[in-house]
Amino acid sequence: MWLSPSPRPNGLQATADGLWVIDAGNNHLYLLDHKDGSVLVDVPTETYKSSGVAVGGGNVWVASTHSSRVYKLDEDGSTVKYWTSPGDGVLDARDKGPEYVRPHGMEWVDGKMWVVAKPALQIYLVDPETMEVERSIPTPGAAPHGIALDGNAIWCGDRAMAVIHKLSLEDGEVLDEIPIPAPEVHGVTIHDGALIMCCDPSRRICRIPLP
Repeated sequence: MWLSPSPRPNGLQATADGLWVIDAGNNHLYLLDHKDGSVLVDVPTETYKSSGVAVGGGNVWVASTHSSRVYKLDEDGSTVKYWTSPGDGVLDARDKGPEYVRPHGMEWVDGKMWVVAKPALQIYLVDPETMEVERSIPTPGAAPHGIALDGNAIWCGDRAMAVIHKLSLEDGEVLDEIPIPAPEVHGVTIHDGALIMCCDPSRRICRIPLP
């Protein structure tokens, strides 16, 4: 579609107002026009090397990956509150990164929030006001990133596998998959009947029709 104006787009959330982007380089929160990527909002945040963003309950939520926190923000980027990410202390041996918890993609649904966490390699359903975990499903790969709800399923991009998997919300069973040989899969969201993904190194924002 186009290149993100942010230096390292890492998390995406499509809304009626535009495409929210959290940047892992400058830690800014952007709202971009769906048509051409023009900047509607560009505000700094207190998050650090962030990889996920969600919108719900009148706030913007950011996965501050390398401070192991989930932030609740106002749309001006100011911090309302933050919590330690779900998955703290859980380690899946497939993960080869740092052992501290690293939240990634997030998705808001009906007052709850799904959060991808490494090294647990789980997608957690949490109460966003407490971060209390209700349940979780496993990820098929060791580098899960962005997620996007699709009915009773959830799409989860895996950077290392170069695939976006469609997973059952019940048990994480793989229902479908879309190979993405290039560019690298980072943030994932759904807009207007298609998956929208971003690539951190190339800044590309791409549209993938839903199967």
